[in-house]
Amino acid sequence: MKTGSKEIKRRARMALTGNYVPAVSMTLSLALFSAALTLLLDSSGLYPSTRPLNQVLYWVLYIITLLLNALFETGLIRFLYSLCRKEPLRERGLLFYAFRNQSDTFILTYAFRYLVTLIWFVPALYFYMRIPLVIDPANIPADLFRNAGLALLLALAALIPAVLFALPYCLAVYVLLDDPDLSPVQALRTSRKLMRGNHGRVFLLWLGYLPLFLLGLGSLGIGFLWIRPYFHTAMGQVYLELKGQTASTTQKTDAENFWESA
Repeated sequence: MKTGSKEIKRRARMALTGNYVPAVSMTLSLALFSAALTLLLDSSGLYPSTRPLNQVLYWVLYIITLLLNALFETGLIRFLYSLCRKEPLRERGLLFYAFRNQSDTFILTYAFRYLVTLIWFVPALYFYMRIPLVIDPANIPADLFRNAGLALLLALAALIPAVLFALPYCLAVYVLLDDPDLSPVQALRTSRKLMRGNHGRVFLLWLGYLPLFLLGLGSLGIGFLWIRPYFHTAMGQVYLELKGQTASTTQKTDAENFWESA
């Protein structure tokens, strides 16, 4: 990928011009759905329970919630990707695209991506779960600060390997949107191939969004209604460029092979 982060972001903004209303409205619908699922899960009372079975059930339901959110987000990404291709979609039920088209493929693809990312946070999660949800100021557990400190330090330490292992597979969803008949393994392999030699550039692009993400947190999440589609559109531009580069390389190799055999 020869194009710099600044140009990729400019292309993303250009693609979104005139399409902010549907992009933001779809992002808002996705956020409301995610919030509703989270509230239902938290109101189940499974997490505060000291019974191991209830805690296991909570995390199973949490993973299912993540995958459901991912399926809806695929619909949002598909719409934003259509803007990158200058072929904006105008159909109903865009957010439900992944539920109607190879949902099992998308689920397995996202499941693998979550696995290679979240597995690094397991040690931090272990100490986090040892922190009681309700703390009596008059009876503070002796290991409270130790567990909280270790959870924070381990989570920070997990960020680097989590990002490094997430980078090769960050384009798998775009690959599936281009060719829904691919298997999850094929989509992940194609993404890894496209990302070969481009990890640093994409990482710098992600890093460039860090101030915006902090701004989104500071706005109590409201800013993400714009930041989220902006980021996905930029990744769509990255995919289009890397896909074009691969096609050009393949064509050049075929031409060279022809003249060598002539």
